[in-house]
Amino acid sequence: MLKPIKLRDLRVGMFLVMHGQGTDTSPLVVVNKHVESEQELAKLRSLDIRDICIDDSLTEGGEPTPAPAAAGDAPAHPCQDPGTEAPKVPLAEELPVAEKLYTDALSHARLFMDDVRQGKAIDYREATPLVDNFIESVFRNDAAAATLFKLKRFDEYSYTHSINVAVLSIILGKYMGLDTGTLRLLGIAGLFHDVGKARIPEDILNKPGKLTQQEFRIIKTHVLESYKIMSEQKGLEPDVLRGILEHHERYDGSGYPRGISGDAIGAFGRIISVVDVYDALTSKRAYKDAIPAASALRVMYDWRDTTFPPRSIENFIKCIGVYPVGSFVRLSSGEYAVVARNNAKHSSRPLVKVVFDSKLRHKEPVMLDLALANGKGSGMEIAECLNPAQYRVDVGNLLVA
Repeated sequence: MLKPIKLRDLRVGMFLVMHGQGTDTSPLVVVNKHVESEQELAKLRSLDIRDICIDDSLTEGGEPTPAPAAAGDAPAHPCQDPGTEAPKVPLAEELPVAEKLYTDALSHARLFMDDVRQGKAIDYREATPLVDNFIESVFRNDAAAATLFKLKRFDEYSYTHSINVAVLSIILGKYMGLDTGTLRLLGIAGLFHDVGKARIPEDILNKPGKLTQQEFRIIKTHVLESYKIMSEQKGLEPDVLRGILEHHERYDGSGYPRGISGDAIGAFGRIISVVDVYDALTSKRAYKDAIPAASALRVMYDWRDTTFPPRSIENFIKCIGVYPVGSFVRLSSGEYAVVARNNAKHSSRPLVKVVFDSKLRHKEPVMLDLALANGKGSGMEIAECLNPAQYRVDVGNLLVA
């Protein structure tokens, strides 16, 4: 079992998974080896390390691992067990279904965004069946739905971002135990959270260079524009409107449009703000390249308790995994693989599908459980999480092939 501990409690024989603060000066370093000597232990203790994560099940003898910190202590480390339930439908079976839903959602997003650009009225109720279908897909296999954002097209970010935020909000909401009715409202809020961008000039939205202060002020008006558009909808729940209004607010008060902080930000705003940033970081835009999912999570972890409320990033990482399903990775063997399933007990050692050799040549796919102590996958680990677009890799096809 993965456990966060204090540096002072680290002992010889413990299996060290990772350490670091997740910052530029103290990055999150994956170790995945036993602490073998007092000299090695002393060297680790000499470093400026705040976060330590060990795998208690692989610790060799010695003293029992100290209990994890209580809820009121320092935030839990992101390598803690995801705690997700087993999927009801296999990934390979659900992924094509989810992809069809995604295609339908893309058509709908184009329609309502284009209608707003043209000054036409929209009706959120037309999207309800779509959101319900996504909820059903998430309950069958949330990894399939979470993988969808990797299939998006660069030139359609304005549309795909709304879908990704809706789906990821539903996944995180499910993990938090929200009921189906609340998930429907959350999905609607996620789908329409950026509808006001249809009223922002496209030359500003898609500007490849740095925005001027005036251009950034214009961009920020999209939140109030979204709120105004959705306020005109009859029968829309207040929680949906509040989520749309607050998705750029920040826990430390540095957000907009109202600069509210702490508990003044509602539940929907907190959830959408997390997945909104995650999708933005992992998406290619006119002015930046996408970064791998694992790298995005490390960046966001560094913003915990300031940009985001306590535990929110930890919960999101537990929800989708340290290496989310669909991540394209290089193994310590030099081979390349796609993460096929998270491992609840060893979240830094998922089940992977090896698809390329060390020279990026196709090979017969092989499933490896990196958490196995013996057999295939034994001793192998993830060396690097990569951007599949840079390698012209379609992770969706690789997962179902």
